[in-house]
Amino acid sequence: MSDVAFSTPAVSSTHQAVYQHNGWIVSPYSQKTLAYLKYKGIPHRNHAPNGYQLMRSIPKHVGKAVMPTVQTPDGQWLQDSADIIDYFEQHYPQHSIQPQTPKQQLVAHLLELHGDEWLVLPALHYRWSDARNRDFIVGEFGRYALPGMPGFIRKLAGNRIGDMMMRYLPRFGIVGETENGVRRYTEQLIALLEEHFKLYKYFLGNRPCVGDFAFFGPLFAHLYRDPGSTFLFADSPNLVQWIQRLLTSDGSAAAEDDHPQQRFLPDDEIPHTLVPILQLIFAEQLPFCSSVIDAINRYVDEHPQATRVPRIIGDGEFVIGGVKGQRKQFSFIQWKVQRCLAVYQQLTAAEKPDVDQWLQDIGGDALTRLHIKHPLKRENFKEVLA
Repeated sequence: MSDVAFSTPAVSSTHQAVYQHNGWIVSPYSQKTLAYLKYKGIPHRNHAPNGYQLMRSIPKHVGKAVMPTVQTPDGQWLQDSADIIDYFEQHYPQHSIQPQTPKQQLVAHLLELHGDEWLVLPALHYRWSDARNRDFIVGEFGRYALPGMPGFIRKLAGNRIGDMMMRYLPRFGIVGETENGVRRYTEQLIALLEEHFKLYKYFLGNRPCVGDFAFFGPLFAHLYRDPGSTFLFADSPNLVQWIQRLLTSDGSAAAEDDHPQQRFLPDDEIPHTLVPILQLIFAEQLPFCSSVIDAINRYVDEHPQATRVPRIIGDGEFVIGGVKGQRKQFSFIQWKVQRCLAVYQQLTAAEKPDVDQWLQDIGGDALTRLHIKHPLKRENFKEVLA
């Protein structure tokens, strides 16, 4: 835990200004952005905000108690893992984690969408369905929220945070029979990832893309690190090696990634071992995303003067692991889907036929038929109608 003054941008001993990254190790999105900063070798200091800083100081700057956030050396604040990475990719373009070829660009963003918005289901389920995980994470919450306080007080605080987090389970539809679907999906995904990482260091070759970091966050911070779910990785040594690579990166790999052995695969190649994972996305996540988009289209058509849409736009059916359930439709999901569609919509006339055929071949052509009538944009840390 950093002892840097929270309200002051951190400065190194050599007077080189560094970025301050604020987040807890138990936060998947914080681990996504922290692993990215480490890989890129961007000068930063990680700070674990205490409860007061999280609930009082951070909302003054970004409007809500959330992790991660980043303070820039000039006092600017960044929030949301996608926006944070976009900012650094613009300011530190060397060794980019964004592929430059059409199919790889699209796949990287689809993987980010899945890691950020779908892996939250197994992350929440396993953390709160196992007593060992609950006891562990309550202790972690208390340790970070109230450092230095007596153990019984930290436990009270940890339980209070835990009770708040457990209320998210029904919002995400993780109740009843869908819990079996979550477990089936998770076991299938881990097996597919193990097969992929037997052959490749990262998703798209020898350099991580944004999708690697999006998957790393929940897989490490929840499933691998929580003691009651580590067993899921017992037969996946190559997946564990991938976790360790991203966990321990110190910038040296990125500094050398102009070498052919540190690049994305040539010729816009998509590994055949990624196709089953993409097909999972198209079969189960994409239909739910489509229902969110349809709900936003209806809402804005019915409220033509609206400048924003509700954070929860409604309830919708979803499928995970072959099991149907009901969950809340978060409007933020559309903004994340737009990032994928932006890649597709920017294809040149020469690129589009090849990408269309590839999507059709792997069962992903429904992506091209998504109809967003009312795009969202991020403004002052909120999603508003564009």
